[in-house]
Amino acid sequence: MNSFQTIILGVFGFFIIAGLLAVAMVKQGGDAQKVTVTIWGSRPRVEVQNLIANLYGKSETVGVSYREIGEANFDQTVIEALAVDKGPDLILLPLELLLRYRDKIRPVPYDKYTQRTFQDTFIQEGDHFLQADGIVAFPLVLDPLIMYFNRDFLDEAGITTPPKYWDEFLTLARDISVKDETGNLSRSAVALGEYRNILSAKEILSALFLQSGSSIFGLSSTGNLRGTLTQEGTSAVLDFYTEFANPLKPVYSWNRSLPLSKEQFTASELAIYFGFGSEYTEIQRTNPNLNFDVGLFPRPRNATVGITYGKLTGVAMLRSARNPSVALQVALTLGSPQAAGFLHKENGLPPVHRSLLSDKPADPFLAVLYDSASRSRGFLDPNPAVSGEIFRTMVESVTSGRARSPQALGKANQELQSALR
Repeated sequence: MNSFQTIILGVFGFFIIAGLLAVAMVKQGGDAQKVTVTIWGSRPRVEVQNLIANLYGKSETVGVSYREIGEANFDQTVIEALAVDKGPDLILLPLELLLRYRDKIRPVPYDKYTQRTFQDTFIQEGDHFLQADGIVAFPLVLDPLIMYFNRDFLDEAGITTPPKYWDEFLTLARDISVKDETGNLSRSAVALGEYRNILSAKEILSALFLQSGSSIFGLSSTGNLRGTLTQEGTSAVLDFYTEFANPLKPVYSWNRSLPLSKEQFTASELAIYFGFGSEYTEIQRTNPNLNFDVGLFPRPRNATVGITYGKLTGVAMLRSARNPSVALQVALTLGSPQAAGFLHKENGLPPVHRSLLSDKPADPFLAVLYDSASRSRGFLDPNPAVSGEIFRTMVESVTSGRARSPQALGKANQELQSALR
């Protein structure tokens, strides 16, 4: 069986299972009674409601309601609701919260939806949703980390093509950054090196660690998660990242006193900004005169595979779901190619289905997003707020001179392990 046939079977598998599960909705006498499934998530309300209307607007048996909760409050709101048995049936689960919700999710057994079908259907980052006892979520939305660059600054420096490899950044500061006699930067080549004023610093660092071969968390020989920030190659990554904040280094491009990285980019004072695909429209709107373009997140020159970080959100069924059969049917439908195609048109982000990614768009921005979707990776985060502080301390201990990179990584690894416990 070729790969195309496998994908087609996977697509039909969604609807076969969904159709069988719909039998659970039939009540006495063969009359179908409408069942409502509730979903909570941090995705925009209009986006999800339009998707629901497209999929279930004409259904006489299933009703679906959605509640948008701000990303900052989502975790606490859901946990508190579950504590008093007032939670939803489904949640739109960010991958970074998977470990925190693992014991609250009802997995789909592999005898109902096989691991092979899942992997042939969804992008590779979705493999994190494959657990020992089944599938804990179906990928829904992906927002990949990409490179934004100021075309005028690169042209002025004689750089004809945007950088693809990290070693190219070693000369960018010399060619683009502008500083006065006292070392104050009035124009920066790239926002790297610090943490507090670099949006997505944690995700940028995560992508660099993943490129070095570290999974940040990996399985030990006993099957338990363990930190991998101290493995070979990670020290070189942290040294490379922090060098851009060292005024004594030729690559010096950034410091803690500068405004936020996105603000610098939209103000045309930063040549290269690493941000997510969803930021494209906001950047255009903030400065319509900014002459910028996008490219893939860079990689090491000797890397055979390009890797970036992706914010992945899946749809997961909670153990407290009031009607598990119907909730699962809705989850499967939301994870279908039809839903993925609709969401792509709604939010402009790349689809999470392999079959849809194979049809590359002509639009150059979308083409970058499609390529980035296949390269996107993530990691199982014990607690996003805690790990963010751990990453910040790790970076600032090096930039302030309090620690060398091996010591900073060792401490960060220990603290991540403690957060996991």
